[in-house]
Amino acid sequence: MALAFVFSLLAQRVPCVGDYLDEETLNRMQQREEYLQEQMTKLLLEIEEMEMARSRMGLQALLFALLPYWKIVSVLCLFVFLFWFMWKIHKKFRGVEDNSGVESSSSEEQQQEQQEQQEQQEQEQQEQQEQQMQVVKVKAKDEFVFADEFWPIHTHQEDGEQILSLLHHLIDICQHIAADTFYPVPAHTTGVGSVYEGWCPLVNKPVFCVVVPLLAPRGHTFHPDLGAPEELPARNSRVRVQLECTCGREQEMRMRCFLHASAAELRNQKSNVLRNLCTDSYLDVEKTAQWFQKLIRNAWKCRHSSTMRSLNVTQSKRSCRFRVTDVYKKIFLVEMLFGVQQDDTDIFLSSQETEVGSTPSTIWPQSCAVAEAKFFLLVAARAKERNFYIRYMQVCTYILAGLNFSVYELKTVLMHLLTAIPLEGWHRSYFLERIDDILRYLRCCVEEKHLGHFFIGNEDVPAEIILPQDFRESEPLNLFEHLEDPERHEQALQELEELQDRLLSLLIYGK
Repeated sequence: MALAFVFSLLAQRVPCVGDYLDEETLNRMQQREEYLQEQMTKLLLEIEEMEMARSRMGLQALLFALLPYWKIVSVLCLFVFLFWFMWKIHKKFRGVEDNSGVESSSSEEQQQEQQEQQEQQEQEQQEQQEQQMQVVKVKAKDEFVFADEFWPIHTHQEDGEQILSLLHHLIDICQHIAADTFYPVPAHTTGVGSVYEGWCPLVNKPVFCVVVPLLAPRGHTFHPDLGAPEELPARNSRVRVQLECTCGREQEMRMRCFLHASAAELRNQKSNVLRNLCTDSYLDVEKTAQWFQKLIRNAWKCRHSSTMRSLNVTQSKRSCRFRVTDVYKKIFLVEMLFGVQQDDTDIFLSSQETEVGSTPSTIWPQSCAVAEAKFFLLVAARAKERNFYIRYMQVCTYILAGLNFSVYELKTVLMHLLTAIPLEGWHRSYFLERIDDILRYLRCCVEEKHLGHFFIGNEDVPAEIILPQDFRESEPLNLFEHLEDPERHEQALQELEELQDRLLSLLIYGK
């Protein structure tokens, strides 16, 4: 109907008034056309609105028609969702199993590849080291870089004997001064340390270290208290001073018995050691050091003429340190440690400072210094080529600089090998083999985290060295117990590689 109305309007648009239209008629026709266009636009909009309203009414009618079935539709949707969720979970677990299988197989392959790579690297390093050692052997054969002109052995033997002779003379004077007193009597010194063991490091001024055994004065006895029985060597040992009965020997000893004489008889006789050198009846290291420093000064004043010109005592809490200058103005550094012998053995309770830190003044730790010096003297006496074995200690001391391995640990390794390998095998022609044995032995000890103390629990100690019974019967003391810490163990393994590199650099390039 609307379309019919539109067509009727169009039919009336142009009236036939002639072949030509006047101006007024043309204006009316234009106005009429604009009006008709507006009406047509309105009609089209109304038609669109009517159609949209019909569509909405149809959709509402459809929804109202499906409204009674919403429960069924929701249940179906819920079942679909649950099925989809279970399928996802199942797929995820299947993926995890597959991935675990793939990862396990891939991890095994990676471990195998890493192990093969590591073995290949170790083999390459070993081949490289063997090649370097071959170069060293050729160079050693041609030029003998290890000869005395390259690594001269500075034993300071003559200087050491000269110092011992001087100290022997001074101790004789000290014994004479202490003879009529009740102070400890110093015995003749024993040289200890690197100088007297023969492997003195390459330093300008070595320290001549000696042990001065102290004997109990008349009417007194020294009783070592070793502290904890399970600790060897004992660090917390003390020396207890006791009075002894001298009845029947008074005329021979030129004294009254401290235990049985009356107070009137003992009026002019007092125990100097208990009164001046002890703390709670225990021998005090610091008081003993102060007394001995004065004694040495007095002995120096009473000495006869010698090649030594001056002596300057320096302050020290637990020893007597001084500098001696000869007529040629050569300076010698001397340190005198005090020791109380344990029974008749080569083990002493020493005044030496422990590595832990400040040591109490009444503590005298057990020391194996005298036994170690005696061991090297025995080796030197048995060796055909004397003193060449000490070159190994000099080389090891040189390449140890700046690392955490101690010289004492390397010395312990050397002592073990000197008892395991015949002394004929320490000739200069076997230098490379023996130095390689030292590093291999050290590596095994680091890997096993165990380096046995040479004098404790070791059956290979020479019989000439007299040890306490508990030293021989105890379990071997582990010097590498600190390597149980994983970080320190890893650091020790790295430093072993550094030692090997330093040794090769030293042997090939001489530095």
